[in-house]
Amino acid sequence: MQATLPPKVLEAARRGEALLEEAQARGVVRAYRIYASEDGLHGQATYREGVPEEALDRLEEAFLDLEDALDLGVAVLLVPEVRHGHSPYLDAQP
Repeated sequence: MQATLPPKVLEAARRGEALLEEAQARGVVRAYRIYASEDGLHGQATYREGVPEEALDRLEEAFLDLEDALDLGVAVLLVPEVRHGHSPYLDAQP
């Protein structure tokens, strides 16, 4: 039996997914995974080498705004891409 998550967690997941899809479309993020749980939104995203620091700052700020707006924990790690386009962090995930 699958537990139903609170509406604000589902909203955080929807908004977080949208932020990461947009960042991926702009070439900021290569790959990402996010997970919603009772206590908030968690995940990780790899970013491409050479991405301007300002683009990463904007993405981080957007996640902080999401956290404040929904009064919910949001923890999405931004991990630099390494090893010829791969991240050992994402590649190790099932």
